[in-house]
Amino acid sequence: MSDWFAPPSNSYLARLGLTFLVGLALLLTLSSAGAEEDAPEDPVSVGIVADNKPYSFFEGRTTAGFSPDILKEIEANSGIRFEYRAGNWPELYEAFLNGQLDVIDAISYREDETDRVLFTEPYHIRQTYLMQDGTRPIGDIESLADLKNLRVGVVKDVYYRDLLVENGIDVRSYDSIPSLVRALAFQWVDVIVGPRLSLKYQANIAGLYFLSIAGQAPLGPKAQEDLRIGVRKDNPELFRRIQLGLEAIPESRKMELLQRWREFGGTSINESLNFKLTDEERQFISNLGPIRVGLMADYAPFSFKAGGKMQGLSVDVLNRLADLTGLQVIPVSGAWSELVPMLRDGTIDVLANMSLTEERQGFTRFTEPYYIIPNVVFTRDGGLEYTGLGSLSGYTVGISSDIYYEKEVVQALGNNAKVFDSQEAMFQSLEHDRVDVVLAALPNGNFWVQELRIPGVRIAGELVFEDHPGEDLRFGVRASLAPLAEILDQAMAAISPTEMRTIEDRWLGASAAGESRGQNKLSLSPDEQAWLDEHDRSVSYCIDNDWMPLEGLDSSGKHVGLSAEAFRLFSERSNIQFELVRTESWPESLEAVESRRCDMLALAMKTPDRTRYLNFTTPYLQVPNIILGRIEAPFIENVGDLRNKKVGLVKGYAFSELLKYRYPGLKLIEVENETEGLKLLQENELAGYVTTLATASYHMQELGLADIKVIGRIPADWSLAVGTRSDEPTLLGIMQKLVDNLTPEERNNLESYWRNIKIEQSVDYRLVWQLVGIAIIGAGLMFYWNRKLNRLNRQLASANDALARLSVTDDLTQLGNRSYFDREFRKSFQWCQRNRDGFAVAMVDADLFKSINDTYGHEAGDHCLKTLAETMRQHFRRETDRLSRFGGEEFVIFTTYQDRKEIVERMDRFRNAIAERPTVYVGKEILMTVSIGLATGIPEPNDSPASFLRLADQALYCAKQNGRNRLEVRAIKE
Repeated sequence: MSDWFAPPSNSYLARLGLTFLVGLALLLTLSSAGAEEDAPEDPVSVGIVADNKPYSFFEGRTTAGFSPDILKEIEANSGIRFEYRAGNWPELYEAFLNGQLDVIDAISYREDETDRVLFTEPYHIRQTYLMQDGTRPIGDIESLADLKNLRVGVVKDVYYRDLLVENGIDVRSYDSIPSLVRALAFQWVDVIVGPRLSLKYQANIAGLYFLSIAGQAPLGPKAQEDLRIGVRKDNPELFRRIQLGLEAIPESRKMELLQRWREFGGTSINESLNFKLTDEERQFISNLGPIRVGLMADYAPFSFKAGGKMQGLSVDVLNRLADLTGLQVIPVSGAWSELVPMLRDGTIDVLANMSLTEERQGFTRFTEPYYIIPNVVFTRDGGLEYTGLGSLSGYTVGISSDIYYEKEVVQALGNNAKVFDSQEAMFQSLEHDRVDVVLAALPNGNFWVQELRIPGVRIAGELVFEDHPGEDLRFGVRASLAPLAEILDQAMAAISPTEMRTIEDRWLGASAAGESRGQNKLSLSPDEQAWLDEHDRSVSYCIDNDWMPLEGLDSSGKHVGLSAEAFRLFSERSNIQFELVRTESWPESLEAVESRRCDMLALAMKTPDRTRYLNFTTPYLQVPNIILGRIEAPFIENVGDLRNKKVGLVKGYAFSELLKYRYPGLKLIEVENETEGLKLLQENELAGYVTTLATASYHMQELGLADIKVIGRIPADWSLAVGTRSDEPTLLGIMQKLVDNLTPEERNNLESYWRNIKIEQSVDYRLVWQLVGIAIIGAGLMFYWNRKLNRLNRQLASANDALARLSVTDDLTQLGNRSYFDREFRKSFQWCQRNRDGFAVAMVDADLFKSINDTYGHEAGDHCLKTLAETMRQHFRRETDRLSRFGGEEFVIFTTYQDRKEIVERMDRFRNAIAERPTVYVGKEILMTVSIGLATGIPEPNDSPASFLRLADQALYCAKQNGRNRLEVRAIKE
């Protein structure tokens, strides 16, 4: 028997057993280690501020914001799993130091904390900025001293508040950035301070697009705040992993994340917004035919009628939805009280600007809101502070009919609630004191306050109802067309954030009217009292002698006018003697204050040049700035329309300096006084004359000028203040307190002073009665003839309108003809040139059209051209789109644009629509394609319309050469 089969010895068994035990132990060790490695790592607790949009906040249980986006990137790079815990900063920091949190987010480096905290490198440097109301700019702010005459809003307990207070700045504190932004929008403050991203984000989501960044806050070292991640000193390994994870984030990725929150509210920039209807939805729209959409005609800036066309934000959104879905829209304009019943009975299919209510859901299917706007309380009562409907008890309150909160207001206020069918009528009632308060959406109210120029209007508070953060604007679809609401929702979701912002920016530029800041008690500091005692409580001033009713001299040389009334009030409450220094003209008054022959100007506007020698209080008067022309002169869109023409202005007036800077093409003619300027205008020596509405009304009545009219507005009003000599800063403080001390009633009276001018005239009543008698006899004879003449005039006007349309319309396609092109092309180009908008010109040519005529006949060719024109109309239906037949099978499309990519996409969709839809003629399908040459750019002053047309023609030639049925694009400038 072989040894191999011999039984093992005891020693061998022992060694074998030992080896087995060692192996088993090793296996158990490895298994334990593997199990430990596979076990999930404990989460790292990180504290983030709960309500710090857009940096960090919670939506339900989900963290959101720029800082959580950074933390998620670190998680992906390091393998760490964060567990978020929210709170306010003091609570979080205490929990972090006590060991209840592993990590704290958005901490700034502090040298005195380095013994307890490990700070990562900053992932963001947050700059502190100033935000202003864009329609009431605060001017250049270079130092804290420049903020002294302004009401400055800050968040309560912010780290730089004490610095502002120590520098004598009027600081108003609010509990959060949303409250801060609303205070600026409601004009409770003049400027606010905060992080740029937070301010812009909150303004955008609240729909307050007229608020703009004014520049960096002059806070020195405190103007910048570094955002880092903090780890306790006793956990260096965790710090190392977080730091490495942070360093692995590319700078480009950080900028992309920041951009998402800065511009798009968190929406991904690269998010796919492709939109495509299903076959069933396309069939539904095809069967639907044209839909009738109700639009309020007086709901500016969302929908309103101007120049015979509906315009506004809602109209632009509707047009975009029509582009995306292929819907044919017939706008139906009217008052809200007319449109709602029309939706109920099916006269219209869709109603815009409709808020969701339980009652309306019975007959309407609502889309998601396309805009939410705050509702506010407009009033001229300086003492009203709105804290709820109960605070309006005893006031007469105007509301719009059928507004979603009508029942609630009427129930609370009873007969004191007055319902209006028209917003214009409602605000006219506020103007004439027939109502004390108007409840309205902020942009609408701002529009009517400015349009009607209602003095002394302020916002007393925000109107908030349960389940309604603001007025939610939606499209309401009649119930029988429920699928249409879903289609519109899908299309709205496909509108890119950039495009929606462009639409909103276009229309939301109005501002709330000012809030009066009058006080009842004047309190001067010891230094100010000492300064007055040193000057024997006497201050000298100069005026414009010929600027009535604002200010001037009467026949005895006494100061009269609005500023005289203001200075009477100033003297009464301060015991200051104001001494008038008489001068011969306004330029001499300017020279006198600059040379220190007088201490101040009673009524002046701040300009860059005047700030060399003057300080200015806040304005105590706002007066509209207008342009006068002869009665036969056309109305103008803006001052640039008077380029290369003589425009008059009193020498030394503030707007002389500003107009020279903004409109260098104007030929400004400086005159000695208002009377001289008006006479030159009347004698046709001037094409226009720049003045205030107040002084123009006064002088035109006084001089009996019936052949002069207002031909335009300058988009900046006269903001008139007291100008004090710059070498006496104490005097500025005194005058500022006097201006602030004006009560709301006094400010209203000053406004009314120039609005209610009455020129006294002697009247020969005997002659009047003679003329009345003759007029009665003449009226009887003329009555019959006038009725007949009016009928004939209407018929003639109708015939002339038809003739005018025919003269510019192509017979075959019903598009514009060459005459239409020649008339409109230059106008459209010049509009873009003035407004710095994009201008697009497309040359469209039917490919191989001769072969269609040769194969199917000329009648078939004409039918194809009609189909092409109809498709063109379906794709280019915006207000600024212009379509014309250039000749034969060649067409021209020209329009304005904000987004070049969007206009290119529209052209390509049109080209595809032609190629994909055969034309059917006498039972035969005729395939047709088009080639398009597109030229785009923002016209510069030296550009010409012909240069765009040439470029489009060259692009069309390339499209033909490169195979036809294609779009070639060329850009002049972008």
